[in-house]
Amino acid sequence: MNEANVRRLWVTRRAAGLPLVILWLLGAQAMAEPVRIAHSLSFPPYVELKDGKSEGLAVDILLAAAAAGKVDLVLVALPFDQLQPALADGRADAVFPTADTSERRQTFEFSAPLVATGGALYVRAPNLAPDSLGGLEGKTVVTPRKGPLVAVIEKTAPAVKLVVTANYEDSLQLLVNGEADAAALNVYVGSRLANRLRPGKIVGAQKMFFEVPLAVMVRKGQQADLLRHLNAGLAAIRSKWYVGSNQ
Repeated sequence: MNEANVRRLWVTRRAAGLPLVILWLLGAQAMAEPVRIAHSLSFPPYVELKDGKSEGLAVDILLAAAAAGKVDLVLVALPFDQLQPALADGRADAVFPTADTSERRQTFEFSAPLVATGGALYVRAPNLAPDSLGGLEGKTVVTPRKGPLVAVIEKTAPAVKLVVTANYEDSLQLLVNGEADAAALNVYVGSRLANRLRPGKIVGAQKMFFEVPLAVMVRKGQQADLLRHLNAGLAAIRSKWYVGSNQ
């Protein structure tokens, strides 16, 4: 093995060990006070409250990262529209899982990603759902008010007739009733609700038209210690837990 290969191997091994080094350095500085992290009452498959217990894919990842990063946390379930107000009034120190977008980064800061998700289009069966917004000029597209998709559609597809609804259920109802040509929904939540509420009546696209990471969100300039510990924990568990898109 020549000198260049030895140096390359040493750098690779050193980089691979960085999360463990970070955790070792944080070990003597575990967060002293429990942090309150709020989540929506129902946002499956990522998080939901079942029999008084927080469950879901994002919960599992967050708890694993918290354990690795020595974060003592308390999960607080709230209605979706109360998550951001909870940060402002002190009911929560952070919220999750929240889409990490450039618009939100003007006011908030985010941890490393927990999972990758995004938006997909849904149409009435037996039609084929398009993979992009490009073919929907002049068509009516519905999407829930909360979440990043309203801003994405307004910015990237201004020719679409966008109708903003109160929630996923209303969007699906308008689609099935023929009052909308397509619904733009979170790819996992939309598929789950469509199969449960309108089985056989709605078809989803094979690809997402928009992809975004979900992370832990805090108010800008606050909770730097929390983000530091969580990011170290996420780095340590990354190979096992990170869920990205394969679409």
